[in-house]
Amino acid sequence: MVFWTAGGSCARSAVPPQPPPAPGIATDVAYLSSPKLDGRATGTAGGDSAAVYIARQYEHLRLPGIIRAECKAPPECAMTYFQFFKIDGSVGQNIVVLIPGVDSSLRNQYVVVGAHYDHLGHSPRGALDPEAGARLRPGADDNASGTAALLELARRFAAHPLRRSILIVHFDAEELGLVGSGVFVDHSPVPRESIILMVNFDMVGRMRDKQLIADVSSTGDATRALVDSAASATGVHVRFSSETAGRTDDTRFKRVGIPTISLFTGFHGDYHRATDVASRINVAGIEWVVDVAEAVVRAAANKTAQPRS
Repeated sequence: MVFWTAGGSCARSAVPPQPPPAPGIATDVAYLSSPKLDGRATGTAGGDSAAVYIARQYEHLRLPGIIRAECKAPPECAMTYFQFFKIDGSVGQNIVVLIPGVDSSLRNQYVVVGAHYDHLGHSPRGALDPEAGARLRPGADDNASGTAALLELARRFAAHPLRRSILIVHFDAEELGLVGSGVFVDHSPVPRESIILMVNFDMVGRMRDKQLIADVSSTGDATRALVDSAASATGVHVRFSSETAGRTDDTRFKRVGIPTISLFTGFHGDYHRATDVASRINVAGIEWVVDVAEAVVRAAANKTAQPRS
């Protein structure tokens, strides 16, 4: 989650055709927050490795990318997972995946489910332990947890698709000011008016007492009721709060009028510090968050009428 403070070609090589590791939330969190990924800062080798790891999961699931790659004959350009953008002299990359809807009359409407995968790397910029200097901030909760939740949700939807289509989006450069989600909203691969809902995961790895925090953009009752129903069915206690407002990627969608739900398990003493490590993650809690999100998205994506906020 972003910490607010004052103040050439984007082509990459193809994803290596290697088998991914055994899937699972614990595996994903451990890898993404491991020292070999160096904190996943945007534009670094660790950030690139995280993007490749994520894309490999979707190749394994046989889910397509929906971003048209750059080439000399644009109509014939291949589709890719990577939505590249330039920032501060480097290159960021969102990963965008399509799970096609099964209902021909509804598949051109979309639910977006997203999470950012970048973190601080070794930079003290935005860190809450500046005394640690250039020490690694692995970002296990922020936001390897949300990335792992999104991967798990995609596995479930790949096995059992919905009537409407789902766009899975892993945002880059959230920590630099919600940049990747802004790029996605401004250059959406589908018409923005066809997006009926956006669900966001950010810092979902520290669930306590089976309590989930939800920020719902609408002042109406329908979206809140959707979350309430999904949470009660899974035994999770939901608390509605705006404490993450403006600090995570749902903000960019909310600003253009798209209904949003942002899921969060709370701030803690390891936030934006070197101590945000995988051993402190509540893996079962992430499973419960995914259960709630799955119920919410299935209800929204399978309704005959377009869901109302």
